[in-house]
Amino acid sequence: MKKRLLKIISAVLCAALLVSGLSVGSYAAQDESAGDSIMKGLYNTLNVLVEGLAKSICGIYVNPKDWQSIDEYNSEEIGFMPGRDTYQTSASDENVWMLGYSKKSLVPDDVDSGKYNLGRDLLNKYAQGVYDDQCIRVAVIDDNSGEGAVVLGAIDSLGVTSTDIRTIRKAIIEYCEEQGIKVASINISATHAHSALDTQGVSTEFFRKLFGSFWCNLIGYDGTLAGLETAEMFKEHFISVSIEAIKEAFGKTEAGKLYFSSIDMSEYFKDKRKLISKDDLPETASFKFVPDSGNPSTYIADITCHATSFSASNGLVGSDYIYYADEYIKNTDGGNFIMIPGAVGQVSRDIEVDTTGMTEHEEIGASAKKLGQLVGADIVAADYSTELSPVINVKHRELFIVPENSILTLACEIGLVNNKIFYDGFLIREYSMATEMGYLEFGNEIALALFPGELYPEVFWDDEITGGANWDGTEWPYNNLSTEVDGVTTYAVSLTNDAIGYVLTDNNFAFMGHIIGDGIADETLSVGKHIGSYLVTEYLALIDSL
Repeated sequence: MKKRLLKIISAVLCAALLVSGLSVGSYAAQDESAGDSIMKGLYNTLNVLVEGLAKSICGIYVNPKDWQSIDEYNSEEIGFMPGRDTYQTSASDENVWMLGYSKKSLVPDDVDSGKYNLGRDLLNKYAQGVYDDQCIRVAVIDDNSGEGAVVLGAIDSLGVTSTDIRTIRKAIIEYCEEQGIKVASINISATHAHSALDTQGVSTEFFRKLFGSFWCNLIGYDGTLAGLETAEMFKEHFISVSIEAIKEAFGKTEAGKLYFSSIDMSEYFKDKRKLISKDDLPETASFKFVPDSGNPSTYIADITCHATSFSASNGLVGSDYIYYADEYIKNTDGGNFIMIPGAVGQVSRDIEVDTTGMTEHEEIGASAKKLGQLVGADIVAADYSTELSPVINVKHRELFIVPENSILTLACEIGLVNNKIFYDGFLIREYSMATEMGYLEFGNEIALALFPGELYPEVFWDDEITGGANWDGTEWPYNNLSTEVDGVTTYAVSLTNDAIGYVLTDNNFAFMGHIIGDGIADETLSVGKHIGSYLVTEYLALIDSL
């Protein structure tokens, strides 16, 4: 069995290399439409082959012990929260804004031991120390309506799975029940910092998991694989620290006023694909809570930019520009800060940094520091003249996604990530991932659309912002979603309550597309070609239910 598995894996890798070579030719031939069409056809055919081989491995690979029949699914047991029961159209006399804030470091004391993985890619890269910090920042927000508080948090990380977020949720639900607190919604985003410790497992001993998990699954062993004890310990650590941070935020809630500003930060950002102009990049939604007590304000900003300022060769833990924006706000305004990721897609920094006279250590974080200071300055200086009425509306929708990309299914089978998988059928099984999306509205004016994957801006704001760029020649049928709710402006948030990979328009999906050129992104770690339209359809159904 092991030899057969190795042969199939080798075939998949060979096919992938073949696709890579031919796709380079495809990009080179783009000026010749006939040649480009031929290469695209061949490229797509080879993609079908690679998918078939990956699916074959999935068929041979034994499923983990904790995979369940969809008939055994229990929403409450798994930690799903539907949101508030009623939709408020105005604030009552009793409504008032309440907010509590907490921030805690997730960095273990022995981080420089060489045992902790950085969450960058499939290759093992161990942390050598800490450059700045890796934190969870969380706000508990309520409108005193009796409908239940909302938790809005962000963990400095590449991504966090729904399984771990729901573990955190269940602990907080239990805590709130003990304390007599009503909570309606608990949301945790990943800031997508590429220099943070691995919170998913994607960067932890790929080959050890690939082969070791097969035999563990075969005998029904669901313990920790030998050699992965530190990774498991860190996962337990970041979950427990996150729970403590949320509990602390509940204990710090106080009354105040909530203000809003939309900030144009496009000067500092760019779409690496060169498809979206600066004028069309999404603006930053920034909230400012000002306590009646005179205590420090809390800023919550939806920023559309990757946290990738640190070099890939760097071995130091950090949260990139998020840390420096936090520091700037604290030092200039005394305020607290939470960064939640916008529709980051392929949007990255676009700044120049003069490193003259800097030490080698200073150069490592120079770009992150400058970008963070620029972002922090804009957030503090923004016009917060829009005061939001003390009204919260929040709803969540359960989703069961059937992966079209078997590589993602295999990643779950081998324990590379621990997303919850369910199956339907006995001899011929269809697998689905349990996830969710949400809608969170403040003051009947501003809302956040909470997406579970790494969302591309054009999915939410219409592909007109990319000039209608596409791979397969079809049209994207959805319009701008930011004004779908009457009287409300909605901003998209990525990687919230789950990390399911890239989410882009169906017509611009190309497996391993990073090899083709600037106009296409790498979709290898994505649910599949139709995930964009699926999530948009579900989002429209969600806001319809309001």
